Amino acid sequence: MDTLFLISLIIACVMAIVFIIFSNGQKNLLSLSLKCIASFCFVFLALSNCYTNGLTVEGMLFVMGFVSSCFGDAILGLPDMPEMKEKATQLTLVGGLCFAVAHILYITAMIMLFGFAWWVILIAIALGLVFFFGNKIVGKLDYGKLNAGMPFYAIFVSFVVAESIMSFVSGADITGSLLILIGFIMFWISDIILMNIYFGNKTEDKKRILYYFNLGSYYAGQILIASSLFYLLPII
Repeated sequence: MDTLFLISLIIACVMAIVFIIFSNGQKNLLSLSLKCIASFCFVFLALSNCYTNGLTVEGMLFVMGFVSSCFGDAILGLPDMPEMKEKATQLTLVGGLCFAVAHILYITAMIMLFGFAWWVILIAIALGLVFFFGNKIVGKLDYGKLNAGMPFYAIFVSFVVAESIMSFVSGADITGSLLILIGFIMFWISDIILMNIYFGNKTEDKKRILYYFNLGSYYAGQILIASSLFYLLPII
């Protein structure tokens, strides 16, 4: 295993764990600072793997996706701070837009690496329906005014999971394929948990527990996806 990859991976894992332990519901400056550092670490992990294999268009698209996610992390951490409550709606929309851009960049990079097939759309729709109705029925979530658009959002965030399956079909490295698939599944799970935090009728204690699961699955997913680039990107 490459030394730079190993060092970057260890740092990313350690900082993610430190942030999750001291996250405190993301309600103070220390928590937000640790979150930004933890997110920057998975960006650095992805960038180091791109550097090791040689800079390619696909690799840089992934890196830009991680950078966009990093901005989204920082912005979505702001509404939880008491002094930013009045701008919570605007900040949530901007943070969500950052993640939408990240997903588009991830999808584009994977299509360039693995190709595309019509069944990817069917899998994305199926996963999206599980996402939407699972939260509605099991979690008893009330999306309010967002209810009409939520199925489309669910399908959109499920698309990265469906497209990552193409890595196996394309004959890509099996280790990298497993890492990127599990990574996007963890990302998908973190989004499901996040919906329960935002739209579920949960007590503060239950929300705090959900935060830990959300952050744990999210950072595990991003680190796995960033690690997969070491195996999946073409060496030039």
